[in-house]
Amino acid sequence: MSWLAYLHPALMLGVLVLGLVVLREGLRMRRARFLRQPFDSRLHRRLARIFVGLVVLGFGAGLASMGWLRGEAVFESVHAVLVSGVLTSLLLAASLGHWLERGTAPGWIRPAHLLLGAGGLLLALTAAIAGFAILP
Repeated sequence: MSWLAYLHPALMLGVLVLGLVVLREGLRMRRARFLRQPFDSRLHRRLARIFVGLVVLGFGAGLASMGWLRGEAVFESVHAVLVSGVLTSLLLAASLGHWLERGTAPGWIRPAHLLLGAGGLLLALTAAIAGFAILP
């Protein structure tokens, strides 16, 4: 059963790779908008939904891994604090993304969406590094 403690970190590394793909697609959309070229945003939107959903599931899996599998305190690590920030940032970015999708968003929404999404991903990379310190 000790191998299960490694399942969460391994899967979350895959989720981080997906997050980088989502970021790349978002930056490609931004570049196309600046160049006034057409761009299909469906891939970014579809992958972003999957990414945020997997981050939420991963957050829950991390809590279960620490508390249930390893019997450790759940929110006493730097990793837990960082991941809480990641979850908050990405959920806010997702909310702003839905607003952008409707087409009724004020001008400040797009840069806020970018900063929260990219910042959340950068924080996730930091959390991944901090997570290595608490591996069994």
